[in-house]
Amino acid sequence: MKHFDEMAALLYLDGQLERAQAAEVLAHTSECAECRAVLASLEHETRWLEGSLQEKDAVPARFAAPATQSGMSWGWMTAMAMGAAGIYTVWNGIVEPFQQQLNQAGFSGGNLMTMLFFSGAFWKGWSSVLSFVEFFTVAAFSMLALALLKRFWRGGVAVGVVLGNIALVILLIPFLLLAAPAAHAGDIEHGNPSYTLATGQTLNTDLFVAGDYIRIDGTVNGDVFIWGREAEVNGHVTGDVFTFCQTTRINGQVDGNVRNWSQMIMINGKVTKNVLAAGEEIELNPKGQVDGSFTFQGAEGRVDGRIGRDLMGRAAELEVNGSVGGNTKLRSSHLHIGSQAEMAGSTTYAGFHKPIVDAGAKLASPLVFTLVKTGPDYSSGRYWWHRALLWGAAFVFGLALILLLPGFFADGMQASRRFLPALGLGVVAMIATPIVAIIVCITMVGLGVGIATILIYAIALYASQAFVSTWIGDALLGKGEGTGALLGRLALGLVILHGLELLPYHAGTIVKLVALWWGMGAIAIAIYRHLRRTSATAAPVAV
Repeated sequence: MKHFDEMAALLYLDGQLERAQAAEVLAHTSECAECRAVLASLEHETRWLEGSLQEKDAVPARFAAPATQSGMSWGWMTAMAMGAAGIYTVWNGIVEPFQQQLNQAGFSGGNLMTMLFFSGAFWKGWSSVLSFVEFFTVAAFSMLALALLKRFWRGGVAVGVVLGNIALVILLIPFLLLAAPAAHAGDIEHGNPSYTLATGQTLNTDLFVAGDYIRIDGTVNGDVFIWGREAEVNGHVTGDVFTFCQTTRINGQVDGNVRNWSQMIMINGKVTKNVLAAGEEIELNPKGQVDGSFTFQGAEGRVDGRIGRDLMGRAAELEVNGSVGGNTKLRSSHLHIGSQAEMAGSTTYAGFHKPIVDAGAKLASPLVFTLVKTGPDYSSGRYWWHRALLWGAAFVFGLALILLLPGFFADGMQASRRFLPALGLGVVAMIATPIVAIIVCITMVGLGVGIATILIYAIALYASQAFVSTWIGDALLGKGEGTGALLGRLALGLVILHGLELLPYHAGTIVKLVALWWGMGAIAIAIYRHLRRTSATAAPVAV
């Protein structure tokens, strides 16, 4: 026997069903005691509601009175304080030291990343990426502003503000999308598969070249940008040299800087300014000369040539047997300073083992050695301050989820209570999502979708700890109702979860990985339920 749901019964009581459907409901309820009881209960509730609405004082005065704002809540004060502390820490601990190192390496003249990747010289498709990023940023901030307005303002003035923001965004988007990147002159060459600038040939502009094997034997009066498998500069370059190759050899003369991102780089010629290199093997051979500073990071580093200014390097294995005119700052697992080495300035070294210094080495000042300890330094106050900032950032993020997306957070909490399904789905989502995103990014059409997926994936990884931590708080304190209870359980759970991550013998890493899988699975289940609800039909059906 088919029973009718409550929606069909309410429509029947209101007289909104068609005559045939109403007759079908009447005939069914005359035979079915269960549906007849439901119909009688709904009719009683409808009469009670009509009576209560007709009373003079239907709404108590304390509910009818306008809400007053006594001041800023502690939650928002905590969020702003933690946010300011996080920004200050990131700037002082990461951005500013990195900027100083770039300035020492010769990057003070301009923004290399902007010039190299966003000017259209590296790949014309970057203009589409810029448009997408600009649109995504404007849309994200607009959605955040709309959510805050919808939550905290309910009057007619808010409607005007919302409409004004929407109009402003609509007016700004065409200007952002139509903004063209600055054009740069240059000679663009494709190897097909190799390219050679012959001896005696001169190019009076910048050179952008890609191929399997690139050989520069002539003269380039400008900058050189190389993408390929092997690159060899035997001629004369008056500007800078940028290489993205498997193997790079600098045998000629470069009047500017050398910026290298290759698996292997060998310098046998002369670089008038600075060298910045990143790769697996980095070598400055005995015939090589760098008049400026030499900065590198890789797996193996060997310095046998002459450096006019400072040397700053980081690698697993380091060997220095050349001359350095300035200060030397090194970090590695093993360091060997040969007998031919000459250090004119100070020499500092941080590593896991004591350095080996040959008897013939000439150091202007005694080597300052710092033994690097493996693992965190629990006796350092800076370490615990850093852990407190990590906890504060996670709490602020969870606070934003609870206040801005309460429905989604509730779905995620409900899904996190099913440990095994969430854990299994989290493992699949954590592995499969970046693979699919990278595959999508390879295609030109799916570039925007792939980048957006990677960004959302990174946000989901960070948000996973909020759901797991709140579940831990619920398990210890019991299920709570209201925003304050959720925030208390979130704070307690984050303290416990971050404390478990400090367990020795890789136990903390295992706990962190399980928490990531668990939270990712809960987020995936919550997204699936949300999409399923939005696609479901709203019409009443017989069951």
